[in-house]
Amino acid sequence: MKNKNKLDELRAEIDRIDKELLPLFLRRMELSSGVADYKRSVGKPVLDSEREKQVLESKMALVEDKKKQNEVYEFYAAIMSISRERQTKELVGFNRALVENMLDPKPAVSDPRIVFYGAEGSYTEQAAVKYFGKDSDRYNVAAFDDAFAELEKGNADYAVLPIENSYTGTIADVIDLLAKYGYFITGEVDIPIRHCLLGVPGARLSDIKTVYSHEQGIMQSREFLKTLGDVELKEYYSTSRSAQKVADDKDITKAAIAGRQNAEIYGLEVLAADINNSAKNTTRFIIVSKNLELNEESDKISAAFTLPHKSGELHRILACFARGNLNLLKLESRPLYDRNFEYMFFVDYSGNLLDERVRRVTNNVIEGTGEFKLLGNYKLKE
Repeated sequence: MKNKNKLDELRAEIDRIDKELLPLFLRRMELSSGVADYKRSVGKPVLDSEREKQVLESKMALVEDKKKQNEVYEFYAAIMSISRERQTKELVGFNRALVENMLDPKPAVSDPRIVFYGAEGSYTEQAAVKYFGKDSDRYNVAAFDDAFAELEKGNADYAVLPIENSYTGTIADVIDLLAKYGYFITGEVDIPIRHCLLGVPGARLSDIKTVYSHEQGIMQSREFLKTLGDVELKEYYSTSRSAQKVADDKDITKAAIAGRQNAEIYGLEVLAADINNSAKNTTRFIIVSKNLELNEESDKISAAFTLPHKSGELHRILACFARGNLNLLKLESRPLYDRNFEYMFFVDYSGNLLDERVRRVTNNVIEGTGEFKLLGNYKLKE
């Protein structure tokens, strides 16, 4: 009972302090609106990184304990994030050089031509069929960058590419190409991955000396490959082209890691089925276009941005998503090749940019970044 009374006393004291804090906080937000009015009159942006840094450092300097300094930093960083969102909301009608200027959506192409990575029978072709239908006009290329080049030349309306596997993670080359070209993701589709070891007719597991596949296929089947003993693993263009090569070579010592459908297409035999490490292995494929597409059903946003190379910058951006109540689905970084040990950040988050609240939060994020690229607002095709 004594401990309970002590807890009640502590909670009562916290409630009393919160009651004192609330009017001060509301007054501070009113002053933030005044700051927004001033910035509107002189055309200044919402974010002033140097000013925020100075304020945070001055508040931390008021306490000596390092742990308390960190807590003070978190407290004031949160307040400043909320203040910045208020200012962004009030300035959005004035300063439209943010996400609104990036939104120039085009309607989906009817009867499109589709380019996909890999070869006939690839998992990527399965994704193209699932998204566009089995009778879609489609053709294949051998490399990721070839697919982007086909879009650039106008030979195709959409490209289908793998971007992430549930076991091995993001396919970095595709991420880098998205940033390089500045094209848009207009849709996505998930395909279950069920790798098989395929060989020429008459081959046995004990005959196999060399296994071909895309690096992802090899990584995703690593545990099974260990059971084959001393075999040579050779990375090849794609799983389907690996199957095609084994069929062309007609060598009983060679095998390919690919989907079962390739056995029928290329006249091979399944030497071992379901060899991937994870039974739940799934690859996420994206639909890429030169044009942004957006409709009421879009519920996922992808973007890329850079940040000033300073302490606390990433924390500040993440706070924007938290304060805006947008679910951050994914965050990862890729190195900037022209700046040592600096990075481009890629994010996926929930929302539809036709929603004013989502645009406001996105604008708040943009204000705090160095370079911002909208990579798409789309929906998963079930």
